[in-house]
Amino acid sequence: MSVRFPQAVAISLALVFLSSYTFGKALGDTQHAVYFKNTDYELHVYRILGETPGKTLMILGGIHNEPGGYLAADLYVDMALKKGNLIVVPRANLPSVVRNHRWINGDMNRQFFPEMERTNNSTYEVRVVEVLKKLIADSDLLLNLHDGSGFYRPAWISDLKNPLRWGQSIIADDDSFVSVRDGHRVELRTRANSVIQRVNAQIEKAEHHFHFNNTRTAYDDSPHPEMRGSATYFALTDLGVEAYGIETSKEIEPLNLKVKYQSLAINAFLEEMGIVPQNPKIALDPPQLEYLLVSVNGGIPSGIPNRKTFAVKRGDKIRIEHIAANYERGLVADILGLGGLNDLQKDFIVERPLTIEVNKDQFPCGKVFIVPGNTPADSPETRVIEFLITVDGTSRRITNGGRLTLSPKSVLRIDDVRVEGGEANTVQLNFVGFVPPGESSNKGEDRGYAITKKLLLTRFSRDKKGFEYHITARHRNSEIGRIAVSYEH
Repeated sequence: MSVRFPQAVAISLALVFLSSYTFGKALGDTQHAVYFKNTDYELHVYRILGETPGKTLMILGGIHNEPGGYLAADLYVDMALKKGNLIVVPRANLPSVVRNHRWINGDMNRQFFPEMERTNNSTYEVRVVEVLKKLIADSDLLLNLHDGSGFYRPAWISDLKNPLRWGQSIIADDDSFVSVRDGHRVELRTRANSVIQRVNAQIEKAEHHFHFNNTRTAYDDSPHPEMRGSATYFALTDLGVEAYGIETSKEIEPLNLKVKYQSLAINAFLEEMGIVPQNPKIALDPPQLEYLLVSVNGGIPSGIPNRKTFAVKRGDKIRIEHIAANYERGLVADILGLGGLNDLQKDFIVERPLTIEVNKDQFPCGKVFIVPGNTPADSPETRVIEFLITVDGTSRRITNGGRLTLSPKSVLRIDDVRVEGGEANTVQLNFVGFVPPGESSNKGEDRGYAITKKLLLTRFSRDKKGFEYHITARHRNSEIGRIAVSYEH
């Protein structure tokens, strides 16, 4: 399904985002901007500023549905820098990534010059590209991350290893160019070969070594004239910004190895630029949904664990407030048959059974089921069965009236409560003695907070010594359940 908008609206909204958002300037800081928020093509941009000034490198991932690129870009979002700066866009084309298609309305990496493949100025791809252009202009060097077919080789070896393949290559649009910024000549081949030498020294398998690929984009005899609409060609010719593509081979498995090769190349470019980072940890655990926070008719959100069913009244309005999983980025929740690609923080009326499918990029993460029932949501007979608690990352079920014993260093999170005769989202859960950080008073609803002993107010403890507390469940201003919480001495 194409994502299109009226041209006037597209242009005006793009101007709002491009003109109204400004990044802070604090050294050693990280800023996170979200463009086109609450659309299917949300664009998340991260700027990491070093403790001391230096060059700025831009890492662009996910312009296509190529996981080696966007997962590698992810590793640099949380990096701290001693010197220099990063601009990181892990997923430039979120619909392409989630749907696992190279393009939706048109190839985003051919939209940087209107005379190329751009046929409709109202597509979301064009709007995102206008933001990317501004970001590239703020950088000194651009890396566009991809997974390419086969293995690039300067001479023909086989169908998978030849000059028209892309994998395991560092790509530039020419051997050198004269920057329109300051008139100096930039030696692209020299820089790329320096990177390749560093990277290949760390790759044992010779077949996986990188090679320099000059696409000769501007020349009449270029084998890849379509690259004249690409991000790297725009950076070089329009902005005078040094730019390269990093292509790992689609034939390489497992995925971790592609991500490793991408990160080796990125790290080598960081060294070339004099940017001093803390190297990221490569850890690609299978994505796993923990729970969804779903509100009903604007009420207190309920935590619905993965693969569980949640009952509401027919005609109720639901909203997915938050996705809790073992990853923070790249998560989308899709109510199948309703809404769009990402239905997070949008309102929907329940008229039939619904399935909420959660994905991390293109990878399945979990499901939650919503069914319309007949039990009134405000039933006065609501009764607590058990409290759903997470302690130090482990889920616990505590029967109403029971006791939970914790270490003084434990981290507790109230996830939800299981009830009969009503709905959990109408029940208020309060850790008596806990006030959320940054708030002056306790509002009586403590789902989802990381609660530690040092955050508790001793005067509200049952023993007045800070070792005995309780969690209460209230419904329609009446207490309907509680559990005791004891801290070891």
